[in-house]
Amino acid sequence: MTDKQQSLHLIQRMAQRLSEQSRKAAKPAPVTAPANGMAQNGASADMHTNGTRFDVMAPAAHAHATAQPRKPDSVVGDNGRTVRLDLSHLRRVGMVTPDNLTSILSNEYRSIKRKILRKARDPQTRETVKNLVMITSALPKEGKTFTAFNLAISMAAERGLSVLLIDGDVVRPSVGAVFKHAPDLGLLDVLSGKVSSARDVTFRCGDVPNLSIIFSGRPMANSPELVSSSRMVELCAELAAVPDRIVIIDTPPVLGAPEAAALAPNMHQVIVVVASDQADRHQLRRTLDSVATCRSISLLLNMAPSWHEVDYSPYYYSAKGVPAKPS
Repeated sequence: MTDKQQSLHLIQRMAQRLSEQSRKAAKPAPVTAPANGMAQNGASADMHTNGTRFDVMAPAAHAHATAQPRKPDSVVGDNGRTVRLDLSHLRRVGMVTPDNLTSILSNEYRSIKRKILRKARDPQTRETVKNLVMITSALPKEGKTFTAFNLAISMAAERGLSVLLIDGDVVRPSVGAVFKHAPDLGLLDVLSGKVSSARDVTFRCGDVPNLSIIFSGRPMANSPELVSSSRMVELCAELAAVPDRIVIIDTPPVLGAPEAAALAPNMHQVIVVVASDQADRHQLRRTLDSVATCRSISLLLNMAPSWHEVDYSPYYYSAKGVPAKPS
């Protein structure tokens, strides 16, 4: 073999060796995870497996985007969860309906709404910074849920303002009665940890675009304790952090359950519904003392006697929202 042939042979062997090294370098090195949970190359074992990277910290909005069964039509909407109002029921019980915002009752709640919004908005920026509003009463059947729902409908008519109505009366929930096919998922499922996010139990109202609802949820043995827990306080703060939103929470009567008094210090406003000829002066004083930890407390007279004259006249509003002719 000549010198030239030997040199050529050496060059070919070197080329083959370099080619083999290149192929080995292109293959991903196997990652082994020891008992401490860290891979030998310093990367997390959860992040690398056989060269594949996994997003273990995917946002909640996309974590269940696949392999999710289709929800029934009653809860499918623009964000996946929508409920409808039972309009016939609302008319029977005399509540405000989104298709009749010109009634005397609507005008009364419009006036109440203005007072609440005045306190909720920053006078300089007009942002809703004090937007946690708790609705309660001294005794049962004074109309607190009636007030909470009517206020929610009235406030949702505001431009640029969203409203979240929460049924916090988990022992005797009643917000679901005004909706068709109210879901079982709700507040208690979030507080107990059965559901990770409030977004999973927030339902949009298909009849009022700016209104969302969190129902009470499936009852549990420790339901009252869950509503009084620190998790409830954290949840309220999270929900109130959404800009241009009013959060209305329907809570149990103050003298019937301790949850309202426990939530009061974390609320921006407390509305105590007082039904005519029901709670006496002593009961009302005890109620106000219990929620006095909130710096803004208002009383709302409900079920006024027949001699009470309303301050609104249908002269100013017609069915189409334009001035009506006097009768």
